[in-house]
Amino acid sequence: MNSKLSALIVLIVSLFAVTGPVSAHHGNSAYDEEHQIAVTGTVTEFVWSNPHCQIYMDVKDAQGKVVNWAIESQSPGILRRNSWTKTTLKPGDQITVTLAPAKNGAAVGFSGNKEGKVVFSDGRILKMDVR
Repeated sequence: MNSKLSALIVLIVSLFAVTGPVSAHHGNSAYDEEHQIAVTGTVTEFVWSNPHCQIYMDVKDAQGKVVNWAIESQSPGILRRNSWTKTTLKPGDQITVTLAPAKNGAAVGFSGNKEGKVVFSDGRILKMDVR
């Protein structure tokens, strides 16, 4: 009986050791959350899916060159609590997104923190966080 109990304990510990990292969630260490910026451009795609919705947009840089931005937002559930739907953003929409830019200067950002919002060209504002 003692060897069966030992084998069961080893099995349970091994299971937790293997599945523990799978449940981990990524952090926002790649983004500069201390220095929010606003980018204005044209939506090219809006992906409504877990774990985070994605906004893709074309933004003109300081030299007038079009840069494709990829913006991570909140989950569909959190966005829904802020009046979003899967059709809130459509290709061609002109918007301004407040976001935390990537620390490495890449055209990516996170807009799901408490400052994150989308302002439409008609003045409508949608928040992204429930805080």
